[in-house]
Amino acid sequence: MELRQLRYLDAVARHRHFTRAAEELHVAQSALSAQIRKLEAELGVPLLERTTRSVELTETGEVVLARARNALAEAQALRDEVEELRGLVRGTVAVGALRPAGEVNVPALLAEFKRRHPGIEIQFREGTVGDMIEHLGADELDAAFALEAGPWPEGIECAQLSAEELVVAVAPGHPLAEERPLRVRELDGAELIAFREGSAVRRAMDEALERAGASARVLLEGSNETLVRALVVEGLGLAFVPRTVAELPGAPLVARSLDPPIHLPVCLIWRAGRAQTPAARAFLDFVTERAAAG
Repeated sequence: MELRQLRYLDAVARHRHFTRAAEELHVAQSALSAQIRKLEAELGVPLLERTTRSVELTETGEVVLARARNALAEAQALRDEVEELRGLVRGTVAVGALRPAGEVNVPALLAEFKRRHPGIEIQFREGTVGDMIEHLGADELDAAFALEAGPWPEGIECAQLSAEELVVAVAPGHPLAEERPLRVRELDGAELIAFREGSAVRRAMDEALERAGASARVLLEGSNETLVRALVVEGLGLAFVPRTVAELPGAPLVARSLDPPIHLPVCLIWRAGRAQTPAARAFLDFVTERAAAG
């Protein structure tokens, strides 16, 4: 049994697809399939159920995958510790982020970190705050930038970096396209374009409407802020969006502040009690020190 085979199994399990797993690993699909078959032959049991469209783990495959991920994590930790003893900071840090991040320029932050630590590879993925928490719990991310819409779940630590104002985006010419702050109860009966469930903005929107006793109708849901903004511009509905989204380049719209205002903290989050690799520790220290320095 080789670590390479365990990495291949992990990639196939995550993608549920041989072709996409092979692309991530930069190997030929035939070589990937051959190594998986070799692992199954060595263990004497099938680990994957293959169909024409996808791949699923067998019950035994689930058990083997859990052990495989532990073995891969231990092997990476060993490499990291050796590098640390040599006085080098190398390895990989997996970072998640939302597009709106207030005053935090995530791409610029990652670029500066990379300049300081050229030996560290950065893996990056986007998603909702719910996605980020799920990935952290599964050890698929080391840290994530996220908007806070309420108490963090147990086991999540955070450092506040900035804040993001929530506004209501309105198309020019709409009856509510005014400059004054908007009371949420004025949205009673309104038609909304909303971010999907699991996002911090959606949670903040739902809670604000409930507090105000306003009943609005969600016509469309989306996860792409550019699309949500475009739908508002076309007059298909109003939307609760971060101010940074309302101010994206494009057709003009009216961004109405709320009365009382709603500000969502922008945080760096990570899993409490997790043994961080040297690369992950370097990233957490870098971001939190930057935040402390203002």
